[in-house]
Amino acid sequence: MLNTYEDDIYRCMIQLTKGATQFMYLTLTEKELLTSPNYLFVFTSRSTNTQVKFVLLNGADVSLFKDRYNKFSLTTNTYFNTSLIGQYTYEVYEQVSTTNTNPAGLNMLESGIMMLNEAATIYTTYTTTDTFKIRQ
Repeated sequence: MLNTYEDDIYRCMIQLTKGATQFMYLTLTEKELLTSPNYLFVFTSRSTNTQVKFVLLNGADVSLFKDRYNKFSLTTNTYFNTSLIGQYTYEVYEQVSTTNTNPAGLNMLESGIMMLNEAATIYTTYTTTDTFKIRQ
């Protein structure tokens, strides 16, 4: 089967699932201007334009090769518990502050698309006994 352009897009985007703790892999270091910056994440829903903003500290980067890639452990419900599932655009900015959530005047390090997926749904299966009368 040939891969389509759309398949490639979904493979390249960040995939997060509600209720899960997952790793996010990014390439932030290559565009940094500050030494050991903190990272402001801004996620914007593509359907509602609502934003989710949070700061991850430089020490939260658990990558063994920070010059090549950055790796963050993210508990999805901490930030996206009440957010709608679907596609979000994201931007990551560097900053000195540990609390600022306003990106004005900050250096953007990366942008892209994130897909927020629903947690696995558990369905209840019911067993019934159906009786039919056949008339002839």
